Amino acid sequence: MKPSVKKPLLYLSFVGLAALAFAVVDVLIHRSGGTNLGSYVPWGMGVVMYLLFVGFSAGGLLISALTQIFGMKDLKPLGGLATYAALVAEVCAGIAIASDLGRFERMFNFVFSPSLTSPMWWMFLFFSSVLFVSFMKAWAFAKLDDGIVSFWSWVSIPVGLCFYFTNGFFFSVLTGHGLWSGPVIPVLFVTAALLCGGALVCALAWWSKTDKIAVAKLSWIVLWMLVVFAFLEGLWLWIGWQGARVETVAALKNLSTGPGAWAFWGGHVLLGLILPLLLLPQAKDNPGLAAWACLFILIGFAGARWAFVVPAQSVAMLPGLDTAWQHPRLMLTYLPSMAEWSLAAGVSGLALFGFIMGPKVFPRLYGSGPQPNQAS
Repeated sequence: MKPSVKKPLLYLSFVGLAALAFAVVDVLIHRSGGTNLGSYVPWGMGVVMYLLFVGFSAGGLLISALTQIFGMKDLKPLGGLATYAALVAEVCAGIAIASDLGRFERMFNFVFSPSLTSPMWWMFLFFSSVLFVSFMKAWAFAKLDDGIVSFWSWVSIPVGLCFYFTNGFFFSVLTGHGLWSGPVIPVLFVTAALLCGGALVCALAWWSKTDKIAVAKLSWIVLWMLVVFAFLEGLWLWIGWQGARVETVAALKNLSTGPGAWAFWGGHVLLGLILPLLLLPQAKDNPGLAAWACLFILIGFAGARWAFVVPAQSVAMLPGLDTAWQHPRLMLTYLPSMAEWSLAAGVSGLALFGFIMGPKVFPRLYGSGPQPNQAS
């Protein structure tokens, strides 16, 4: 990355880190009182950022699957970078969801009060597992040990798939919100994660000048992942509309014409789907253009996650519930508070800082990866 670009981005990440410090202090002092969440809209910016970074973290899984299962050795140079990016994204996702709880110590309830029948407990288990596996993979890449890298790459594939599947499964069983429930959701979550993880690796590899040939090849895979994702998302929306459940149709109308419709149409559909679909077919021999297209996918995915989380909660789960009691915490509308925006800016700044400093602090992860003759 050119110093003229790197320096402003580094300063921007410092602003984000300051915002993160403010958000963490606010959680410690006000718990969830600093948010605009309520009884009817209990999930907001914290969940959006968690799902966003969970998607970003799947690059390591994608590269492991392509190199180990499908034998695409040309992508092997991206393995260390993908693992490092996954690790950074997983840390950011963890901070986002821990802050959303309002009390960080509640995370330990998963350990001290486990419930094997709870999808959320399984989600926590697999989140801890992918974090551990990513750390071990990064350690193996730093040691330049091809055998250990291969072992942890194989382990990461089933663990990662289970993690992204359980995130989707968690939403699919919430039948109170028709827009979330259904068998398409887990598959959509896995596909979305692989798409965004691949797009992040592609963009980072280009700007860190890791391997241009691998970037071009990965961008082609990202293009096909984008096509599959667009099909599945269209199928999800079409099934919801055809099902004709009153609350589902109302949520779809809010998604497409409500106050946050700009995030869906402008951020997700236009910037995150249409523009990359136009650019990526022309980027086969132009990795720079591919990297920009992947960056648009990542930005658009923020709009996709907002459109998934918030509009579904804008419809009363019981008719008349929204008018039965009047209280600021009993509203169906939601706009993030200053503390929630700070959290979003904070975890984004932390990720940006990690991605900028990665090549300098962990050069072996951004290198050509372990080779057999370098094994210890």
